[in-house]
Amino acid sequence: MNFPKVKSFLPSKKGKVLCPVLFGLFLYLINYSILKSVFYLYPAAIPLTMGTGSWWLSQSIFVKFLYVGLAAPFIEELIFRKGILNWFISNKQFVLGLFVSSVLFGFWHMLSGWGILKAVDMCLVGIVFGLIYKKYQFKGSLLAHYSNNFLSLAFMMLLV
Repeated sequence: MNFPKVKSFLPSKKGKVLCPVLFGLFLYLINYSILKSVFYLYPAAIPLTMGTGSWWLSQSIFVKFLYVGLAAPFIEELIFRKGILNWFISNKQFVLGLFVSSVLFGFWHMLSGWGILKAVDMCLVGIVFGLIYKKYQFKGSLLAHYSNNFLSLAFMMLLV
């Protein structure tokens, strides 16, 4: 007896690349829209978000591209998802690991010069990257982070 072929529920190779990239792009657009609305409604929130600003803000576009576009996402995903979150996953504590790695990811951004609201914002972004990591592993969270940061750079270049 021949059974009809059923499509696999696993994403294709295209889906393993395209989905994380789209998640990263949409995440940035949602994040940007929320922050823009918060700043419009509560201008006092701007200094709480910007803090002293990160060192790379005053650098050339080449340095911004190298740091924000390439180095930072790779290093951050290596530390916060591949290192910290993965350790918790291997110890069967995904939810705790998601929380710890995301809070540390937010705190990392505050240590980099951003304000407390940016740390909270990055904590939430870290949760999304962590969920992407769980589904698509390191390559997926890295692609999402890269696409998120590259869209950020594109907006930055357009607004300057």
